[in-house]
Amino acid sequence: MTPFKAGAALLFALYLGLAPPLATASDTTADRLDVIELSSRYAWGIDTLDRELLANTFTPDAVAAYVGVGRNPLALDEHLAGFEAIFAWLSKSLGHRRGYDGVPWHFVSNHIVEMHGDTATLRFYMHNRTLAAGGTYTVDAVRTPAGWRIAKLRLEEQLWKPGAYTK
Repeated sequence: MTPFKAGAALLFALYLGLAPPLATASDTTADRLDVIELSSRYAWGIDTLDRELLANTFTPDAVAAYVGVGRNPLALDEHLAGFEAIFAWLSKSLGHRRGYDGVPWHFVSNHIVEMHGDTATLRFYMHNRTLAAGGTYTVDAVRTPAGWRIAKLRLEEQLWKPGAYTK
């Protein structure tokens, strides 16, 4: 089928109401950027243990799973429910840092966003430079009256150089 015929067929299907609209009001570039920004707010928040920033990144009833995977998995198998539990675990696990005086440890990249109206799925890579470790995050985000927030987060992380980290 030629591009012209494919376009004409799509327009005809739209006219008959047989095809979804090409773009919806909730599937905008601004929404995608807001969803991607969640990963940066999260990384900044955990690197500085900024409670307010993290509280404005997660929903109050968010769930999180931190698991070790791969050939050299980290000793992670945490399943947390609610922002308070997530923040308590992050504080316990990362509390040896010095807040804003600490060094940034988490770098995030290669974001893939799938929009679903008022929800979105975000996948991205993370590199934890001091651990010589990295992994992938999968995030389910929801649109709230206050903006996009993380409702569900899953990290699958492994060490790249097992002897590099000593605590």
